[in-house]
Amino acid sequence: MPFRARHLALALAALTVASACAAPVTSSPAPTAVDTLYYISARDRAAEDGLPKVAATLEYGLVLTRRPRMDDPTSDGARIAILDSVLLTRESFIAALQARVPHDAPPQEFAVLYTHGYGTSLHNLWEHSALARLRSRGEQPWIVFAWPSIGSGVAWPRDGEIFTAAYRLDSAAAVASRGMYTAALTTVHEAIGGARLLPVAHSLGGQLVGETLREDAGLRLRLVADPLRALAFVSPDVEVRRFGDTIVPAARPLTQRLLLYASADDRVLFFSERINASMRAGRVREVADGPVVFNGLESVDITEGQYANSWIVNAFGTRHALRRKSAALFDLVHLVGAQRDASCREALGTAERLASGAWRLTSADVPAPQRAAACAGFIATN
Repeated sequence: MPFRARHLALALAALTVASACAAPVTSSPAPTAVDTLYYISARDRAAEDGLPKVAATLEYGLVLTRRPRMDDPTSDGARIAILDSVLLTRESFIAALQARVPHDAPPQEFAVLYTHGYGTSLHNLWEHSALARLRSRGEQPWIVFAWPSIGSGVAWPRDGEIFTAAYRLDSAAAVASRGMYTAALTTVHEAIGGARLLPVAHSLGGQLVGETLREDAGLRLRLVADPLRALAFVSPDVEVRRFGDTIVPAARPLTQRLLLYASADDRVLFFSERINASMRAGRVREVADGPVVFNGLESVDITEGQYANSWIVNAFGTRHALRRKSAALFDLVHLVGAQRDASCREALGTAERLASGAWRLTSADVPAPQRAAACAGFIATN
């Protein structure tokens, strides 16, 4: 992907219009729009053996994407085109974020910091995150943290590990990326503060984020002093007891709200359980009871929630990708991010409360974002 300085003006112009939909691209036969995505990458682009490695320093930048205007983003398929990317210094990255989410912005302004999971290249991350942002139907900026995952999810087997080599390599890369995640989160927190920041960790990224927040004393001091708006683990590929007994209590003081999104039909986590010989926190085992419940954790079963794309994808796909979980994205952005009380799910008909105390998303169509405004319940913030 070339990095051309002449596109910097275009990128910064996109920032001034709230990093949302710019004017339609009239040269295309179909209506399209240009969006801006922020990224922080810990991937070494100069790795010589083809296997991703952790870089010596973080890379900061902006990505311009083009996407179609869809009648219903929650269900329609879509193709995201990467137009270009622009390198920024850390200082200019912070300035760009501060211009997008200034400290004097209304309380409902916030940003999503997304950390991906297993088998994701940098280019895939840009495409998938742009589509997730589109399907959320929110105007909030998305910042994506890229750690050195094997993009294809396939690696030459070592020591007889025919099917698990790539997974093991990605797990090791996630561990090696913890220091870089600390630096990335610190940068974003410095730019916009904790009260306007919603980190979202998906899949194997849940290990990376959870263990970093548990271990890094300096980062913990920063977040205790200025807690996150919310912290969400979506389909976390984390051993269930370690998640509940170690990560949840460690993360709880760092955020105003702590969430787990899990499902019963996640095929990636099904295989992860067999590779690791242990239950994963992101997979619902007892359907009647829903996801695991721990003190200080808001658990949401997303199995029945609306899932985008064709029936073939729904029936035979992994059921793991965040970009297709329309109902979960609505919940993340318009209820959790907007600081609405959990009871708003019942008021909107998007979820029901289970006997265990967890929530279960319904199969109803995802409501328009404007409907969320009808729910007046807000959480008490720190």
